[in-house]
Amino acid sequence: MEIESVKNRILEIHEVWDVIGDCLDCFKYGEIHESYVVQTISDYCVEKGYEVDGFPMQKRALSEAVTNYGEEYFCHDRYIKYLDVLATEHKDVFELMYFYSSTFWPEQFYDEELYRERLLDYISCDVYEIAF
Repeated sequence: MEIESVKNRILEIHEVWDVIGDCLDCFKYGEIHESYVVQTISDYCVEKGYEVDGFPMQKRALSEAVTNYGEEYFCHDRYIKYLDVLATEHKDVFELMYFYSSTFWPEQFYDEELYRERLLDYISCDVYEIAF
């Protein structure tokens, strides 16, 4: 999987996400589409062999061998933290995460350096409240 194909997939998902309304059910559908983006970027990272403290590949292998890691361990929030941490370590992941954020929320994420600072703040403050 190449970076441009991931960006194209993000744009395809955004086209659908962008026309979803403002109702409660619409919000839920929007979250589902955002989870597609997270999954797409995560798949790219896994294909590249990127891990954070053994997540997700080593933890997935352990979950198959030992029952310490159930499916609830591999939740959306943990994948968000995984991608945010990787974005601070790998230029390609930063590029994808910034592309995603600036495409979906251009009024909030209009500057790469500000985005990088925000990621570092999230990680240092552990806004995720979730461990690997």
